[in-house]
Amino acid sequence: MTVVGVVGLGTMGRALAELFASRGCEVRGFDVRQYEVSYEEHTEVGREGVAITSSIAECVAEVDFAIEAVAEDIDVKRAVLAEISAHTAGVVASNTSTFVPSVLADAVSTPERFLVAHFFNPPHVVPLVEIVPGPRTAPTATAGIVDLLNRMGRHPVLLASECPGFVANRLQAAILREALALIEAGIASPSTVDQIVVNGLAPRWAAAGPIGIADLGGLDIWERVSVELFPLLSAASQPSPLLTALVETGHLGAKSGRGFYEHVAEIDARTFDTMKRHFELGAPRSGEALNATQ
Repeated sequence: MTVVGVVGLGTMGRALAELFASRGCEVRGFDVRQYEVSYEEHTEVGREGVAITSSIAECVAEVDFAIEAVAEDIDVKRAVLAEISAHTAGVVASNTSTFVPSVLADAVSTPERFLVAHFFNPPHVVPLVEIVPGPRTAPTATAGIVDLLNRMGRHPVLLASECPGFVANRLQAAILREALALIEAGIASPSTVDQIVVNGLAPRWAAAGPIGIADLGGLDIWERVSVELFPLLSAASQPSPLLTALVETGHLGAKSGRGFYEHVAEIDARTFDTMKRHFELGAPRSGEALNATQ
């Protein structure tokens, strides 16, 4: 049985502990706040297979895989990763969505066994995991984690090298920047932008991805579209004033009850249920997509 240690039991860390436990791993968890993790809130996964420990050393001793999911603060992460690596010989990962491996690897006693494993929320619904090696990460470390995640029914993708934001967040940021620019210009409302994505772009991308859609549409056409539109797209280097104003007034989205939209827990739960059904329908796996013969 694979033994996994999860350090940091906030929203994401708790979900990761539950995910690994539900896939047959022996899981240990630790949080500096040492609160009792409430699994009753998550009825899909019981508490069986998860042991809450009293220290990082106890959490990661003799594990095959240790992952930190603490606050997105580089000093906190470096301190936690240093302690994790001092107490385990297993692969050490960060679930960071911000920091590239090279800025964290020096905190790990053996950088060859360190990488980023970027899960997406909620991890039991979203199968994608970006595996990001650092300059010194050993191929055996990445291969072992990719194999584990495949056996768990996840969809790990291995990046060739690190870059800020990895791939998914760079794509999301580029789309969000243009979406907010269109809203600022009065061309479309937030709801209109989302309807265009939900009822047109997203299903197409889910089937083939943006590169596959370009192939299907004709690269000669997309070359002409690029010539016409690239100079006109937003090149903003700062967050949209719309976004900043909402943050400054405490309207943070679902977590505060209001963002671009009003949020009610029951409606948000239905949105996640819809998301889950989309993933259950299934996107092409590796080797099944349009570029399978390349």
